Amino acid sequence: MSDPTEPLSSLGPLSTATDLPSPDSPAAAGPPAPAGVPGAHPGGADSATGPGHRRVELRVHGVSGGQAEELLDVEPAMRVGGDRLAGFFRWRRGADTETVPGVRREIFAWGNLTSGSASRAFWLLLLPFMLVNVAYWMRPGRATRNLRGAARVADNVYGAGMRLLALSLTVLITVAAAGIGVDLLGWQCAAGLSEECVRARPWLSFWASPDSVLSATGPALAVGSLVPLAVVAVLWRLSRRTAADYEVVSTSAPPVYDPKAPLSHPDLWRNSEIMARLRSAHIAVSLGVLSLLVAVPALLYDTAGGPARPWGAALVGALGAVSLVSAASALVPGVDPRWNARADRLCRLLRDTTLALLAATAVYVLWPRPGWVAQGRLPGHASVLNALFTVQVALVLLTLAAAVVLYASARAHRGAAMRGMAGPATAALGALTGGAFSAAAVYQGAQWLSGCRALSTPGADCLPLETPTVYSWLQLAIALEAVLAVAVAAVLAVRLRRGTRAHLAAVTEDYERSVRDRRTWDIAKARALGRMTEVLPGVLVALLVPAVALGALVLYSVLTGHLTPNGPEPAAAAVADRTRVLAQGAVSVLIGAGSLLGGAALVALVWIGRSAYRDRPTRQAVGALWDVGTFWPRVAHPLAPPSYAERAVPQLVARVARMTREGTAVVLSGHSQGSVLAAATVWQLPDDCLGRVALITHGSPLDRLYARYFPAFFGPEPFADLHGRVAGWRNLWRTTDAIAGPVRMRSGPGTAPGPGTEPGPGTAPGAETAVEPRTAVVEPERPLPDPRSYDALPGEARRPEILGHSYYTGDPAYSQALRRMLTELEKAYQGP
Repeated sequence: MSDPTEPLSSLGPLSTATDLPSPDSPAAAGPPAPAGVPGAHPGGADSATGPGHRRVELRVHGVSGGQAEELLDVEPAMRVGGDRLAGFFRWRRGADTETVPGVRREIFAWGNLTSGSASRAFWLLLLPFMLVNVAYWMRPGRATRNLRGAARVADNVYGAGMRLLALSLTVLITVAAAGIGVDLLGWQCAAGLSEECVRARPWLSFWASPDSVLSATGPALAVGSLVPLAVVAVLWRLSRRTAADYEVVSTSAPPVYDPKAPLSHPDLWRNSEIMARLRSAHIAVSLGVLSLLVAVPALLYDTAGGPARPWGAALVGALGAVSLVSAASALVPGVDPRWNARADRLCRLLRDTTLALLAATAVYVLWPRPGWVAQGRLPGHASVLNALFTVQVALVLLTLAAAVVLYASARAHRGAAMRGMAGPATAALGALTGGAFSAAAVYQGAQWLSGCRALSTPGADCLPLETPTVYSWLQLAIALEAVLAVAVAAVLAVRLRRGTRAHLAAVTEDYERSVRDRRTWDIAKARALGRMTEVLPGVLVALLVPAVALGALVLYSVLTGHLTPNGPEPAAAAVADRTRVLAQGAVSVLIGAGSLLGGAALVALVWIGRSAYRDRPTRQAVGALWDVGTFWPRVAHPLAPPSYAERAVPQLVARVARMTREGTAVVLSGHSQGSVLAAATVWQLPDDCLGRVALITHGSPLDRLYARYFPAFFGPEPFADLHGRVAGWRNLWRTTDAIAGPVRMRSGPGTAPGPGTEPGPGTAPGAETAVEPRTAVVEPERPLPDPRSYDALPGEARRPEILGHSYYTGDPAYSQALRRMLTELEKAYQGP
């Protein structure tokens, strides 16, 4: 693989504009309009205009999306000069809508699967669920090997640990909602401080007034439980609705499955049955924990001198047993359809049983108990949180150990990020994010309900509401996370400056211009920005420092017995006897700041989500990571945002299969995330369609992101398999592109070497390659020049802009790649 910074001499001199197309050609018009300008048509005969076959260029767009007319480039006017702010236009001719003459263009527009309705912005609040679901797919090792012994055990432990961690996040969100509705509103405000609560919040008089029937302890808890019930119901409804919207029918012809290419598995994008039973398990456990939070205070009162009700203990025991069995049912692998169907029936039975027990809990709590008075915090609430965080720390450590074993025994390719530890790191970040969201929601709810300011102490003018002490540590972690984010930004700025200086020599050599010119510095900075993706593992490690500190606190508390039923001691009190008062005050300020930052983060996520689905630049900024997360099926967390690939890939497969069977030569062209969908489509094509499709990827994250962070599913061996399924493959990328890069593929015994490899010493011409596995690079090995010209083009007053990740289809190299792929398809249809 070549160095992205080496000279681009093979592409010709870049310092003059005389080697570029004329001003009247679309490619010379500078950066294309938002619709995209077709590539230049070089002179000479069309090398791919052989008779007998219809030809289609099927484009799959990336995360930025767009309207169908815009993506097809069929708008009546086209820009021939200037830029997006001020340009020259003319009426579009028929030939202008074709990249290569005579080749029909189609667009697969999938943007509405992840955008469209502004209400989908609230999916960002499900970010913790998405992170753990993605971490499930980030397991190290290779899925191309039949795992045995310790590796097989580690693989099963990794998957089970991720599913249990996902389940714990659902419970965590439910417990946080119960902390607001059951504890703060029901137990402490309505039942415990009814008169003060009505004075502070008069609108709660219908519930908290001493004269109200609902202010009794039992009814107050029952009414407060409606808040977490609403949260669970919304998650349940959202998951069921999206599952129905994204469901597709199964095709009659299955793909050709090869263990070297896990994405060719015929059941990969058919996840509805597994997700349905996981959803039932999550709902059952959430409702079971909620019922326990409501029933335990009543049971404690009954056993402490209240009227004896033996069936209360039986109810709590049944709730605990059903919740444990429901949690265990989430671990059932979905391999055998018959076994999966039985597991689905069991999970639905457990869910319905939990609903019946929830109704029994309501009757049990509403039973009159004269003299039952609420005091302090809700009994059992802090204990559930303690157990929950302890389990999460244990699960993260368990998956980390499993990842270490997997990486050592089923070694991933050398490009795997963080030596295969990216999965557990992402899961830990998801758990930390879920805890931060929960703490922020409960803290902000307590502050708003009490009327206290963030940094003040409860007094006569505000309610003395209490929250679990473990949340104070999470608020401290939020504040520390903000400090680390500022520090990381400063380090990245320094790294960018150094990277810019490092690229100056290559830019001056490529364009033959002075280093003193501002344009040279701009290009060098763009190249440095394009290489910044490589620092993502370091950024992830830095952001995990608060999670490591919290995990150490939990382990210390467990080992030393300081983890009391009421939780660890408050963060500010923990330093009182160990440091000076100044340090204690600083910790208190950080906790208050963390509370404000956590609440602001929740609001900011909703705002960013709404902006991303209404404003294209914002969507491009956040779309890359978000669409990587929602690409994968919901195998670990059924309540995460839906996978658009479960709908997009089968649709693409059905369309491409039909065209190839009708004798149409198809060039599948994918940009950015669309290239991942295109690759997944090729892997799912049936046998009679293989070799009759060509592939062009541009701005593709296949190797740079997916192969590094999902090494079990992408990498040199799967890419070699992908290359063997198509008539040809061209990959276009730029050094200034922060997402794209060259695609490495591996050739070995019995496998034709990929482009760029040479036969081993002593190999006869035409003989089968029988060498040790090695890495090749899909052509072109060198990046595309960006910008194409240093100076302004003839007839233009501005220099061409640096395109980075955008507008690959307007580059002359794209039309050249399309012509070459059409030639390869003609050879495939004509046969040897």
